[in-house]
Amino acid sequence: MSLSLSSLSRAAAVAAGALLLTVAQAAATAAADEGFDQVTVESGTITQDGELTLGGSYRCLSTGGSVRVAASIERGENVWHGMDSIPASCDGSWHQWSGTKATEPDAYEPGPVRVKTSLVEFRRSGLIPLPTVHSERIQEIVLTAA
Repeated sequence: MSLSLSSLSRAAAVAAGALLLTVAQAAATAAADEGFDQVTVESGTITQDGELTLGGSYRCLSTGGSVRVAASIERGENVWHGMDSIPASCDGSWHQWSGTKATEPDAYEPGPVRVKTSLVEFRRSGLIPLPTVHSERIQEIVLTAA
């Protein structure tokens, strides 16, 4: 009987291992499809005098170059107003980012807007650092009055 129980235990362990391997492979495939380097925008505010603030989160792994978080807000159809980029800390963890830029008064009003966020790496290629976009996303958020 102990031989049967031992065989049954081994079979259960092998089945459990196979199930865990399948789940791990599916999770790895989903992460690869989504991409490890990701950036989002989660909030935006606008003051009466035109000060625009956007914020969100990102994660990335550096390949040796300088990585920055860049954001643009749509102003008119497919016309983007860029914010100053900020340095990214590419250690694989999620980080918060925030950027503020002065715009003209009444350039934006509280309400829905589209924002494009990017993780851009600058690598030296000869004398000029060339940009490589690792992640780019366009999202709609609601600007709130600050």
